[in-house]
Amino acid sequence: MRIVIYFLTACFVLSGCVTVLGPPDSNTPTDAPKDLKDAAAPNALPGPGALEDPNKKEMPNVESLKTAEPTVPADTELDSLYKRFIEAKQARQFKAATDIAGQILARNPNDIKVFNALAVMSIDHGKYELARMFLDKILTKEPGNSAALNNLGVIELKTDNLRLALVQFKKAIGSDSRNKAAHANLGSICLQYRNFQCASTELMAAYDNGDQGTDTLNNLGFALAGAGHYDQAESYYDKAGAKNSSNVTVLLNYAVLLIEHANRPQDGIKVLNKLRFVAHEPAILEKVDYLAKKAEGKNPTPKDAPID
Repeated sequence: MRIVIYFLTACFVLSGCVTVLGPPDSNTPTDAPKDLKDAAAPNALPGPGALEDPNKKEMPNVESLKTAEPTVPADTELDSLYKRFIEAKQARQFKAATDIAGQILARNPNDIKVFNALAVMSIDHGKYELARMFLDKILTKEPGNSAALNNLGVIELKTDNLRLALVQFKKAIGSDSRNKAAHANLGSICLQYRNFQCASTELMAAYDNGDQGTDTLNNLGFALAGAGHYDQAESYYDKAGAKNSSNVTVLLNYAVLLIEHANRPQDGIKVLNKLRFVAHEPAILEKVDYLAKKAEGKNPTPKDAPID
C-alpha cells in the first residue's frame, strides 16, 4: 500500500502560512534531484493503493495570523486597521483584506508582515504572480526573510517547479533553522521520492520546532515506518490519532503498519473496525476489506487488491 503523504507547510508566527494537502499528482516532475531519487530505502511500504484524503482541498488553505498580532505604533486608527485586516484575513475575505492592507501600507510602506499576509492570501486564491510580487517586495528589503523564502517555495511547488521549490525551502532553512514550515515542506518532498532518512530528519525538525499538527505527525509516522523504525512510527500515529481520532488517513496508515509490518493483526483489525465507522468512500472501504483479509490470514491474491 502506498501510504498517503500530505504536502504541507506550517505557520511562521505573524507570517501566515499555506497548506497543500494530498499525495503527489501525475503532473509532478519525474526528474527528481538525484540525491532524493537514489536514496530510496529498500524497505518501502507496499500494499493495495494510495488513499485520497476526503478532506483534500484543491487550493492551499491559509491559516490565520495566530494570536501574536503585529506590533504597531501607538496610533488608534492604525491599530483599528490592523485588527480589521486580521479579521478579514481570517474570514478569507480577499478583497476586503487587500483594501484594508492598502490603507495600512499608505501609513507604513515597509510593513513586511502585511506583505507576507497578502502573499499568502494570493496563493490561497491561485494568484501566484501577485503573491510573487508581494514576496519580492519583502526580499528586496530583507533578502534573508525565511518566511518569504518558504512561501516562494510553495509557489514553485504549486506551479510544478520542484527543483526551484527545493532551492527556496533550503534557503529558508539556511536563513532560519527553526522554520518549521520549510522543514515540513522539504520533508514532504523527500517522502514523495521515498528518501525516508531525509524525510525523517526534516519532519522531526518541523515537529521539534512546534509543528505538531495531524498532517506532520502522519508524515513523520510514514517516514519512520519507511525507514524500518516501526515502534517510533507507531508512537507518532498514536499522537496523530489523539488529535483527531476519526482521521481516515491516519487510521488507514496505522492499520497498514500493524498488519503488514508490526505483525499485530488483531490490533490492526481493531483499527480497521474504527475505519468502517468513519470511512464512507468506496475505494477506502475496499482497502479496509483487503487489509482485513490479510489480518485474518486469508492471503488475498494480487487480483483482490484495490486498483490505484
